[in-house]
Amino acid sequence: MIHHLHVVAVLILITDTLNTERTFGLKPPQDVKIVGSYLQWKPSKDDNVLYSLQYTYNPKYNAEDEWLNVSSHIGRKLRITPEFYGAVFRVRTEKGNNVSEWQYSNPVQCVNVETFCIPVTNLIVTPERVSLTMAHMDESLDKEYGEHIEFNISYWKVDNGGSPKVESIITNRKNEPFPELELEQNYCFQVEYLLYNKPYGNASKERCEFIPETPEAARRRVLLYSILTTFFVSSMCGICIFVLFKYHKKVKQLLQPVQLEIPDHYREVLYGRFPLQAFPSPSSQSLRSCDLITVIEEEEQEKRSLT
Repeated sequence: MIHHLHVVAVLILITDTLNTERTFGLKPPQDVKIVGSYLQWKPSKDDNVLYSLQYTYNPKYNAEDEWLNVSSHIGRKLRITPEFYGAVFRVRTEKGNNVSEWQYSNPVQCVNVETFCIPVTNLIVTPERVSLTMAHMDESLDKEYGEHIEFNISYWKVDNGGSPKVESIITNRKNEPFPELELEQNYCFQVEYLLYNKPYGNASKERCEFIPETPEAARRRVLLYSILTTFFVSSMCGICIFVLFKYHKKVKQLLQPVQLEIPDHYREVLYGRFPLQAFPSPSSQSLRSCDLITVIEEEEQEKRSLT
């Protein structure tokens, strides 16, 4: 029984040794780093090896993380494209069944992907203040170029009548106020990098906002309208008084009621007396049945009144 245990232990040691030789049988690539827009490393002295590349977007990576394969690479550098922004690479040497340990790079930053490098902007619009705050995607540009990297701010008033007049401000500050903008107008803002006075990377997305009037401007507008209204009413009253004073006779004539001439035939109808017509006698041949009944009813009423 003890003999069998010794045999199993020896087999385990041999297997571990073979796996160790397979895993670390090659020297790893040296000086893995990101230079400009390329991931670079020093190749092995053996020209017949391949380099396996993987990457992850977890900045606090570890060996148990999920790593994505790039490809087996023959050369000694890889061009970094914008989709790799924020990624960490690792590289190892491969030859047959033999591999080396992984060697890790720094994260891909803004300075490494020029076409993807865009200023981060935030437009603040209130009745009291209009300002544009700017920030870097990361600090790599500031560390690499310092004061040579600047912000070029373009802004314009939205005008449907034609192409807008674009104005620009070049600054190193990360907060730029705009105190001279016209109130109650739409303005658009866009920012891009300048490196040694030349455009670098891409411009930020346009941000457009309506600039409201300040409380002071609203109060001034109300006060101005009140003054103009008072002046207009006072002027109209003065004009009316002047006209009444100078042309009071003509105004009096105009204000007199209009005298209408009534035709004579209307006068006869309105003011004339109508002749009284006697009732026809009962013996009259022209008395109609309805008239006879009326006369009888009147006679009966007279008799009743006498009794």
